[in-house]
Amino acid sequence: MVSCGKPTKRMRHDMNHQDERSRFRQRVLDGDKLLGAFCPAPSPELIEVAAYSGFDFVVIDAEHGPITISDVVHMTRAAHSAGAPVIVRVPEYSGEFIMRSLDAGVDGILVPQVEEAAEVQRIFQAMHYPPVGVRGLAFYARAHGFTRRTGPEAMNSANQHVLTSVLVETPKGVENIDEIMAVQGLDMVLVGTGDLAANIGYGPETAAKVDAAVTRVAEAGKRHGVTTAIAGQSADDAAKFARRGYKVMVTGMLPHLLRFCTDFVNASRKGMEAD
Repeated sequence: MVSCGKPTKRMRHDMNHQDERSRFRQRVLDGDKLLGAFCPAPSPELIEVAAYSGFDFVVIDAEHGPITISDVVHMTRAAHSAGAPVIVRVPEYSGEFIMRSLDAGVDGILVPQVEEAAEVQRIFQAMHYPPVGVRGLAFYARAHGFTRRTGPEAMNSANQHVLTSVLVETPKGVENIDEIMAVQGLDMVLVGTGDLAANIGYGPETAAKVDAAVTRVAEAGKRHGVTTAIAGQSADDAAKFARRGYKVMVTGMLPHLLRFCTDFVNASRKGMEAD
């Protein structure tokens, strides 16, 4: 019979994965160059594919698409089983969605459409236990091993390891970027260039304005010691943004899968017709 006080082999395996994920926030703070995969479909299998492909982390995109809190639980379990940290992009600022995602065991939260420092302060408080925040206690949740980890030590560990990140994707957010990044506890800012372009309004000067915003956010990140992230779709994008000071690049899984499958189908049809 296994003693209750002695970790089993399976428990040690789980703790090793937990240790790996607990370093994720520190890697972001240290400025490690990381790649993340956005997944907007409620599919644990796609999350596993991203993890096994070598991405440093995955983003469950609950802002767009049909992903529910129940899906977040299953997708998080799949990512953790494959050894990948998980961020959830929540649909909007919602203390409830943030709390329930954290209870599911995710390693970070990404809140879209942030424009002011006061919003960042509310986000930080919702993500952290007292005394620094207002996150409610639920030690019986998955995040704490269903009461395997309890008490002040578990609360402090959660506060130390959860990644606080926001999306800046409006002209107002870019204008207020210094005030946003000055909020204590903010770990990462992701520039949403697609939404930013749409919010600026498409025209002959849109690309130049977006490019100027990309530069402005990167420079603010250097001044405030906040890691900056950006979306890209190619290896050239990754290199280009890294040269401009961005440490993290995220990319959508589905466009890559669609392009790969399309190229495969077109090449295969051409070969079959030539035979």
